[in-house]
Amino acid sequence: MSKKFLSLLAITLFALALFAGNNSWAGATKITIEQGMQLEKLVSPFDQPYTSGQGIPYQPGTILDSPGELVGTSHYDYQTNGSTGNRIAVDDLGGVHVVWMNGIDFWSGNRWVYYNFRDEFGTWSWPGEGTQVNTTQGAGYTQLSIMSDGRAVPGYHSVGNDLYNVIAMDVLRGFGSFTELDVPECPSAFYYVWPYMTIDGSGRIHIVDTENPPTAGDPQQICYTNSADEGNTWSDPVLCDTLIDISQVLTSSRVSDKVAIVFTHPRTLVEPTQYNNDICYYESLDGVTWNFNGGMVNVTNYQLMDTLRAYTDCDAVYDYNDNLHLLWNTPFYDEPNGLISVDACLLWHWSEATGLNLVANTWWPSAPGAWNRSSSKMSLGVDQGNNLFALWTQFTDDDKSVGAWSNGELYISYSIDGGIAWSPPENITNSPTPDCWPMECDSDHWSTLGEEVDEYLHITYMNDKDAGGIPQTEGVDTENPVMYYAYLNPLHSGVEEEEAPQPRTFSLLQNYPNPFNASTTIDYVTKTPGKVELAVYNLVGEKVEVLVNKVMPAGAHAVTWDASNVASGVYYYKLSSTEGTIAKRMLLLR
Repeated sequence: MSKKFLSLLAITLFALALFAGNNSWAGATKITIEQGMQLEKLVSPFDQPYTSGQGIPYQPGTILDSPGELVGTSHYDYQTNGSTGNRIAVDDLGGVHVVWMNGIDFWSGNRWVYYNFRDEFGTWSWPGEGTQVNTTQGAGYTQLSIMSDGRAVPGYHSVGNDLYNVIAMDVLRGFGSFTELDVPECPSAFYYVWPYMTIDGSGRIHIVDTENPPTAGDPQQICYTNSADEGNTWSDPVLCDTLIDISQVLTSSRVSDKVAIVFTHPRTLVEPTQYNNDICYYESLDGVTWNFNGGMVNVTNYQLMDTLRAYTDCDAVYDYNDNLHLLWNTPFYDEPNGLISVDACLLWHWSEATGLNLVANTWWPSAPGAWNRSSSKMSLGVDQGNNLFALWTQFTDDDKSVGAWSNGELYISYSIDGGIAWSPPENITNSPTPDCWPMECDSDHWSTLGEEVDEYLHITYMNDKDAGGIPQTEGVDTENPVMYYAYLNPLHSGVEEEEAPQPRTFSLLQNYPNPFNASTTIDYVTKTPGKVELAVYNLVGEKVEVLVNKVMPAGAHAVTWDASNVASGVYYYKLSSTEGTIAKRMLLLR
């Protein structure tokens, strides 16, 4: 008997046990497919008129109980239409990189992509603010991957300069000085946006983006391309499939050149709906060769009478044994009668070795808003012990704002056996604010988990100050904190949750004081003895002064720069050795 048959049999038996009797599928708020498609329409890149206005500004101290560190803010609470993808990554030195879509002053006004960096000592480069990545208005729906040398590579669409899909290459690790590069799209009468990305073990940048349909609910083609030279040239873009929802995500192996495109695939294109999907994937074993003509793997293969379907959220990760793992939710779907649920759903995991297994049962009423269900925006991560971690946003009916939208909470579950059994879901934000008014809500939503889990789960999320997605006209326009949360790995012993991560290797700290008047101190750490150069540069890249240029022993070091004879302005200081190169910026004020 095949694993797929056993898995589908397990789903059937589970459903029968859970929903047997006259109250079959009780707890789901059922509506017709037509009603659902009226409620849930894509936010087009051109829907925003970029009008002037003023939302409710963020005031320090308005985060009530939600945990973590403030990375920045945004009036754009909404970060993705479908799958949450990756907006946070941890590099090999322990640095944390975060990107988000930033609405300034008013959600439909200026919209930019922002970035922040936390070094291995816990210091943020732009505390509580971040720095702008793109150069023209209209950028958004960003994703993030990291080069092997620690440079951040955000990907996003940019409608302000008609590039549509772009990547931005940082000049150095954590530097925040980006060069935008155009990503080619497949030929179309329309245009391709909403890119998702990954960087494989050989440094190839892989992008999939989605055609913006002329009418909401129309089929959309997905287009694939890759670059082997940091975005300077690209492979010919190719159509890889057709979908209805913006669900496609990319992931790459940490031990080989495998890459996978995972998405929710329409069961039929004759009369497609955004609710009638299987979970499917394509896989390249070398990051170069793909079979988009017959190579799709259908994991679920739902049938007409099945009352579950994959929706618009999914995620994927490779473990350290090179096994692909998938995660997605399944709302109610009654195909013969044309009924769906807009809240209740189940959360599932799949790998080839384990088949399908239930991660979480969230079969209850809620009001999560468009493109969300009772468990949504799920992410997968893995640690070097091959333990799997699932993160998602969970909604209930008993924690709503005065606007009647459910406040989100972040939940995790983990598996120590490759995904067969999962721990009981745990609420890791635990910040209920029932009946809250705008700016009094702690709705934790649009989360994403870094694929690399170490002693911490590295998470970024929106602390929405009024529940619901404002681009879907849900709730009130508020300026919302963008949060970073280092949650202690429950399978890692010997580390206190409040303890700051310790430096593991070659490191450069932020100078202090900063800004400074005449002199400032720079600390750095070398892991091995060797030749070290620490130099100061101006904005045009001219070397202003060399502070260190000699062989240094391993350990922590400090040097003071006397800038009394230098003009005010922004300067960069760069540390170079055989261990690598790191740079940071500093501000001299007279």
